[in-house]
Amino acid sequence: MRMVYPWTQGNWKTLHSGSANFGGALLVAGPRGVGKRTFARTLAQGLLCTDSIDAQPCGACMSCRLFLADSHPDFRLVEPEPNAERGEATDTAEAVESSDTSVSAAASRKDDIRAIRVDQVRELADFLALSSQLGGTKVVLIQPADRLHPSASAALLKTLEEPPAATVFILVTDRPQRLAPTLRSRCFRVDFAVPARETALEWLTTQGVEDPEIALAQAGFAPLSAAAMEQNGFSVRRRALSNLLLSGEGGAPALAASVDPTELPLFCQLLQRWCYDLLSLRLAGRVRYNPDYAEKLRTLADNAEVHQLTAMMNELLATARTLEHPLNARLVIEQLAIRYTRTISGQAP
Repeated sequence: MRMVYPWTQGNWKTLHSGSANFGGALLVAGPRGVGKRTFARTLAQGLLCTDSIDAQPCGACMSCRLFLADSHPDFRLVEPEPNAERGEATDTAEAVESSDTSVSAAASRKDDIRAIRVDQVRELADFLALSSQLGGTKVVLIQPADRLHPSASAALLKTLEEPPAATVFILVTDRPQRLAPTLRSRCFRVDFAVPARETALEWLTTQGVEDPEIALAQAGFAPLSAAAMEQNGFSVRRRALSNLLLSGEGGAPALAASVDPTELPLFCQLLQRWCYDLLSLRLAGRVRYNPDYAEKLRTLADNAEVHQLTAMMNELLATARTLEHPLNARLVIEQLAIRYTRTISGQAP
């Protein structure tokens, strides 16, 4: 299994067992950072491969070479476009409900900047109407499927209700609950989970991750996320910011000044995990994300009230939902720094 990760080989075998029949649509679902997209692309390549061995792509036939060059005529990848139009964001709640999606009108407006638009789905019509140019299967890969705009979801549902012959749709998502129930019901579902700790640590070690235990914990035990964080120098910044969160020297101004506005997503993520561990220590006596700071976190947790930590977590979650949209990053960093220093000192917000 050269092209899927060790912990996803079980999913591969299940999918290609004699009892599995995913028909015209497959839903690949699970947490971020566990290899779903690699799995889906490998599956797509295998379906198109003319010389596959045990359902695995050979990597050498013309079909595989075209696929690897992103020029296969029988393959289409549908993803959010960076500069998507915002016109569809004006859909009313009634339109959202009539499309049978599980997201609200407000959520669709918020996400529209990075949505898969209805015209992207409609543009598949010619591709679906034509026969396979290489005489085999045609494959449409949609990722992340939870980014389908309500109208795009409705258009896709109509296609799946009368699926074209010799065509497979593969939908990949971290949040399957955001897909329309009727859309989910049309798909054969393969669920992914974070791998066993030992398997993940072994793989991270082979990738040259310096401290796989901490990287894995910080990534919520998703190995691909852990490896990507290390490649981006996350561990260095984490140590620097964590030491500031611990020391409290200089208070909120010093903490806010240490974070560049471009680092807001990183700061928000790190602070979420830090405060989660503080709350977990108060409620359950253990940490999840920062085992190397466990004892020092315990001292901080003793000074913080549960209701204040809960309010801090809610504020961080609200902030995380706005990170893809224009905002005053410096002001947000300062507000979070003030709220955090007050929380760990037991002051009222």
